Amino acid sequence: MSKEARIKEGDDILIFIDKKRKILTRAERGKLHTHKGYFDLGEVIGKRFGNRIVSNKGYIAYILKPTLLDYYKKFSRRTQIMYHKDLSYAIVWLGISSGSRILEGGTGSGAATAFLANIVKPSGRVVTYDVNKRSLEIAEENLRRCGLHKYVTLKLGSIYEPIEEESFDAALVDVPEPWLTFSTLENSLKDSARIVFFTPTINQVERIVNKAEDRDILIVDTVEIIERSIRVKEGMTRPETVMIGHTGYLTLAVKVKKDK
Repeated sequence: MSKEARIKEGDDILIFIDKKRKILTRAERGKLHTHKGYFDLGEVIGKRFGNRIVSNKGYIAYILKPTLLDYYKKFSRRTQIMYHKDLSYAIVWLGISSGSRILEGGTGSGAATAFLANIVKPSGRVVTYDVNKRSLEIAEENLRRCGLHKYVTLKLGSIYEPIEEESFDAALVDVPEPWLTFSTLENSLKDSARIVFFTPTINQVERIVNKAEDRDILIVDTVEIIERSIRVKEGMTRPETVMIGHTGYLTLAVKVKKDK
């Protein structure tokens, strides 16, 4: 007999109808209206995650425990956020783990911040800078919703200028002119710290690579991540017509000592 905890009123839940329709909501008394009829959310209370729920029209959905990716897709935002395909690659390159200290330039809505915090918790820290106060307010709301705010320091300011923190293990930079962050990165990162610059245009990539030649920033590679879903049906399996193509370039770098 499973001893997993039962869903309580007020818990966050994910109603999985099909791969295109997943609804993040709360377990509370009321009706969730969908294209397949309504689901009585009161029925969820007391059940375990993974159980099913049936709409008034007889359609089956499943009650899943939300992951960070589910929260991320529902984040409030005022600017474009990094897609999870780019974030996952960036996190692997950065080589971070629990206890790491990460510098982030360009908080935005806190999407990347949340994923970084989820990796470095409980003893690590993400220090993130943004020049827009409203962005930081939105980011804090999003981080609180998914319970990660306690691992993040939100700071109003620009990493184009010197910062007081130092000895970071890695950095993620998503700002309009990332080459202007080089001095800050050189002074604030540990030697051999990994860096990811995320940029939407190839012109920005060229500037990063050219400006890094005479700095203690070693450029390793620039990559673009493409995501394509597959429609699976026996005898008719094929790629989906629409895919997530270009969203940005990831320029991968390391903080080194070129003059020694």
